[in-house]
Formats: sequence, structure tokens, C-alpha cells
Amino acid sequence: MKGKILKDFDIEKSTFNDFEEKIELLILELIKNEKISIHQITGRVKERTSLDKKIDKKDNKYKEISEITDIVGIRIITYLESDVDRIAELINREFKLDVENSIDKRKLRTDQFGYRSLHYVVSCKEERTNLIEYKRFKGLKFEIQIRSILQHAWAEIEHDLGYKGITSIPDAYKRNFNRVAALLESADLEFDRLKKELTKYESEVSQLIKNEPENVPIDQTSLLSLVQSDEVINKAREIISKNVGCSFTKNIDYSSQIELFKNFFNIQTIEDLKKSLSHHEKVYLEFVNELTKPLNYTTLPETLMIFYYQHFLAAFEENQDRVEEYLRLGHMGKENGKFIRLIKIAKTTSNNV
Repeated sequence: MKGKILKDFDIEKSTFNDFEEKIELLILELIKNEKISIHQITGRVKERTSLDKKIDKKDNKYKEISEITDIVGIRIITYLESDVDRIAELINREFKLDVENSIDKRKLRTDQFGYRSLHYVVSCKEERTNLIEYKRFKGLKFEIQIRSILQHAWAEIEHDLGYKGITSIPDAYKRNFNRVAALLESADLEFDRLKKELTKYESEVSQLIKNEPENVPIDQTSLLSLVQSDEVINKAREIISKNVGCSFTKNIDYSSQIELFKNFFNIQTIEDLKKSLSHHEKVYLEFVNELTKPLNYTTLPETLMIFYYQHFLAAFEENQDRVEEYLRLGHMGKENGKFIRLIKIAKTTSNNV
């Protein structure tokens, strides 16, 4: 039987390779459509030598190549454990599940720690294999392993240590082995909890800014929300768009601006920033107008309005030492020539408004 299976494998190898490529791209597209962020998706076709060993290991129980369900394999690594379940739901919906050969290796006994991963064996549903590009893959099964990045880290380290499973570890080291596994499992749960809390905060922050801005600290989420809603920022956006002829791309990296607001300008809360913007509105908008007249870009990041406001605050004081300190803290290098121009613009606009 083994000889026939290996011969069939050699004949069908190109089909397996095509199937793996097609399925990997399909699953990646399905995941993107669901807006699930993943760390990695990889695929492989089992090597002939590996298949040979598997047949021997199973005491030649296989009679046909179709009985071996993991010749084609897909591995999906998620960032969060909760996303394993989301992808599992997606796979259940889009493919035909082989329940008998699928196993949820995340379900350990209460006193167990260690390798955790969801292993599904699936095939394409009839409606997909009726499509011409999938017709030749009808009946082919493949294995999908789905696990979080921390579960994957455990699996890789376990493999590197050379001990497959807790039972193979010498008794003297089992306690330490379990302790590390428990830490990773706890970290998975904590990251999931943190993600839920951050998502809740993101959904509530716009209302918090409206109702109690004095209690909203300057952070990534609050700045992003303010950029979308503040009247002064919106006016600056319109001026830049008109002068430059550009559109704005969403940018969520405000880390440099956050550091400068807190440590250089002593602006700690959204209320502090809103009051500052309101106080300097006329001069700031004229500053933006003068600054952007010579520019010509097709797209600019939405962080620009905040970035320019910090330029304005630094230049408005007309203090060269202050400007140099601002440049240093903002990791912008020595751009004194540029900032002499900004100081002049700030001075001119201040006199004109």
C-alpha cells in the first residue's frame, strides 16, 4: 500500500502544489474581507520523505492517498487568541469540515499546560468546486492550524527543546515547563482583555472629548479623534487642501506629537490642547496658509495639522534656543534655516492678524 500511495503522491504533486497556493490566497482574502488582523499565513505541501515516515509511523493504516488529510497544510498565526475563534468561524462557514479528523488542541485538562492550537481538516464546498478554477481540487482535503502568536512561540520553543509534550519531559523539569506555559497562556488572556478595553475606550473617546475634555489625556486615540472633530483643525485642513491641492491619508502614529505636547509644551489633556488651539486660532490658520502656499503634494498625512501646530507653537515665541530644543526633542535634526523662516512667518502673521 505504501508504494502505491507514494507513487500517487508523485503523480499528483503538482496538483497539491497548485492547491496549496490557491487555498492560501483564498484564505488570506477571506480573512482580509473579515477585517481580521493576523501575524502570518503560510502553506506547505508535505515532503515525500515526511510522507514516507508518516505512513510507517501509522503502521501502514492508510490504504489510499485520499486518507492522508494533511498533505497540504496551512498555518495561520493570529495576534490574539480571540481571533483564533473568529477565523475558526470563518473556516467553518466557507469550507466543509471533516469533524472526525479535526481537533481542538487548546482544550487541555485543568491541570495541564503546553501546546495549544486549533487543527481543522477541511475541503472545499461543492459551490466552490463547481467554479472552473477549483474544479480539479474537488475532494482534496487540507489541514489548517490556527493559533495565536504566543501559542506559536510555545510550539517553536517546545520543538527546539526537543520535547514534544509534557509526558516526555524529565520529572525534575516538569514544574518549570508548566510554569512557563502558564505564563504564556496568561499573557494571551491579558492581551485579549487589553484589546477589549482599548476598543471600548476608542468607541467612547469622542463622547468623552465632548463631555469632559479635561479628563481625557493626550494619547494616540484622543488625538486621532480630535483631528477628526476639532473646528480649528478642520479649518487648517481646508487651507492646506486648497493651497496644496492634496488629499489626506489616515495616519494613526502620533507618538512624536504626544511626547512633544506633554514634555515640551506642557499640554497634558485634550482640554489643554483645545484651549490652546482656540486661543491661537487666527494666527495659527494664517501661519498654516503662509507655510503651505509654496507646497505641491498629491497626498499628505492627517498628522500634518498637529505637526504644523507644534511648529507654530515653537516658532511663535521667536526664541532660537527654544526652537533648537524643540528640534532636538522632536528628532528633527538641526533645521535652523527652516525655522528662521517659520519664526518670520509666525511674526508676520502675528502682526497681520
